[in-house]
Amino acid sequence: MYYKILSQKYLEEAENLKKHIKLLKTQYVLKSEDSNFDELHYRITVLYEMYLDLVHTGKYLQRRREVTKNE
Repeated sequence: MYYKILSQKYLEEAENLKKHIKLLKTQYVLKSEDSNFDELHYRITVLYEMYLDLVHTGKYLQRRREVTKNE
């Protein structure tokens, strides 16, 4: 199957999301006194959960490729 291509895409998107989260965390530190503090924290939390899903799925697909290659 296309496990290699899929896993690479998932991990690339995870890396893009990681960069965006890092940017938001910088804003989070700078705006800690602002009213958007809670909203920014919520966005970071949701995006981090998405990041973890992408990483776990990408790694799963890599392992799946290795297992099917050995069969």
